[in-house]
Amino acid sequence: MSNRPLTDQRPFDDGAQAAPAKPLRGARTPLLPEAGAGGAPLTAVIAVICFLAVLAMAAALIINRSAEAWTSALRSEITIQVKGVDAAEIAAGASAAMRVLEDTDDVLEATLVSEEEAAALLEPWLGRGNAAAFLNIPAIIEVKVAPVLRDDLDLLRNRLAAAAPGATLDDHAEWHSRLATAARSGQMLALSVFLIVLGAACAISVFAARAGLAANHEIVSVLHLVGATDEFIAAEVQRRFFILGLRGSLVGLAAALGALGLVSLGLKAGIGADSFIPEFTLGGWLALWLLTVPIVICFVTALTARLTVLNTLGKQY
Repeated sequence: MSNRPLTDQRPFDDGAQAAPAKPLRGARTPLLPEAGAGGAPLTAVIAVICFLAVLAMAAALIINRSAEAWTSALRSEITIQVKGVDAAEIAAGASAAMRVLEDTDDVLEATLVSEEEAAALLEPWLGRGNAAAFLNIPAIIEVKVAPVLRDDLDLLRNRLAAAAPGATLDDHAEWHSRLATAARSGQMLALSVFLIVLGAACAISVFAARAGLAANHEIVSVLHLVGATDEFIAAEVQRRFFILGLRGSLVGLAAALGALGLVSLGLKAGIGADSFIPEFTLGGWLALWLLTVPIVICFVTALTARLTVLNTLGKQY
């Protein structure tokens, strides 16, 4: 018996091996390796899918916001044009029309466009200086009206015809209809692209999950032998695909936000300022909506992989 005190005794011999430390729960290796599912390639594909989905969602939101702003302006404004055989008649008709507008309830604001501004509107078609030199440019009055008057303009139209026979009222109804139709078409196209991209994510998840099961057929068989259920294996695959989807979707989101940021900076700098492209900023409502795209892609990818595994295992075992 050893004469050493109990405090000096050790539970193991000097040459004994220490028990290996258990891996952390979040750091454990997956039961099914990435062989067949291709972790890096799948992450790259999901990143591309998320990039396209974010751009499609951004297009739909920007079109919706811009269309609301444009149609709101058309709904609240009307234009009165006063024609005449000479400048004096046009000026007299414009003055009479302005008096009618001042005496009409629910007319919020009336602005007579100057002759120089009216001529500038014709320069793209007639050239600089030609409109004022050769034509009697009609007077243009921009009017903002209340919704009550906007819904029934017949009384105002009749009063203008009586006071200024050369005056015509344009309520922009045709432009409003065309713009609303174009906006709806653009939104439907963007949403269709978004749904197609989600469908592509589902298809890729199906192929990757099947490839992963085929490549790890022996491991799946061993798991069944030790009592693992199909639900357990499907949960492992779902967890793996969710992680891959999260990585790829975050990369795609960052790339899409960078692209949208460059476009926004280009528009603010004047590139395409004269075109029909609406301005937008990457903040507030747009950023919140775009952040939901990676979440949707992650859940779609993981759920599709789970259902694919359950369906495949149900047929094989």
